[in-house]
Amino acid sequence: MITRGIDPDTITYNSLIDGLCIENRLDEANQMVDVVMVSKGCDPDIVTFNILINGYCKAKLVDEGMRVFREISLRGLVADTVTYNTLVQGFCEAGKLDVAKELFQEMVSQGARPDIVTYRILLDGLCDNGELQEALDILEKMQKCKKGSLSEADKLFRKMGEEDGTAPSECTYNTLIRAHLGGSGVATSVELIEEMKRCGFSADASTMKMVIDMLSDGRLNKSFLDMLS
Repeated sequence: MITRGIDPDTITYNSLIDGLCIENRLDEANQMVDVVMVSKGCDPDIVTFNILINGYCKAKLVDEGMRVFREISLRGLVADTVTYNTLVQGFCEAGKLDVAKELFQEMVSQGARPDIVTYRILLDGLCDNGELQEALDILEKMQKCKKGSLSEADKLFRKMGEEDGTAPSECTYNTLIRAHLGGSGVATSVELIEEMKRCGFSADASTMKMVIDMLSDGRLNKSFLDMLS
């Protein structure tokens, strides 16, 4: 291309950087952004930075990913939903859930709208860390996102597998079941329990405790408990 007098554009560089990241040649990828593109007068775009951040996160170098993230605004660019999702997932997988939650809050405050993938990442991270109440709080935020005949939480739940190829986990099922039970959505909870059992999952200790508590004060009948067994 260059020998023919055709200068690579940002899309071409992005493809090259992505290839370097896939091969874990992250120093070369970073140099291509900071040195090669600049010397050729080709400005990186947000896709460039998303690729680089994803490369660092995949390599478990989340702090380097954060360094690249902080450069985005210095380049006059704005982080998008993909940027935040990549970092939130990276920090969740690294066991740094506090940083992931801070990034989520920053995402909202900066106007980058959380999507299905964002909530799936957060729910999984919170459940894996045993922060079930906060997972319920996330679901409540999802429910308040949009008015309609179905809650946004349910719509996002249904789309998890369709949109990103990841089926809801046992933890996600249990969290959503408890959210519906707490909101008087017993019928929906029954449907979710039946679906969960078909997937080979079962009620966890927190769900069982909630059901027993609701049985004791008359909000549920024994047939509901029998269904969980």
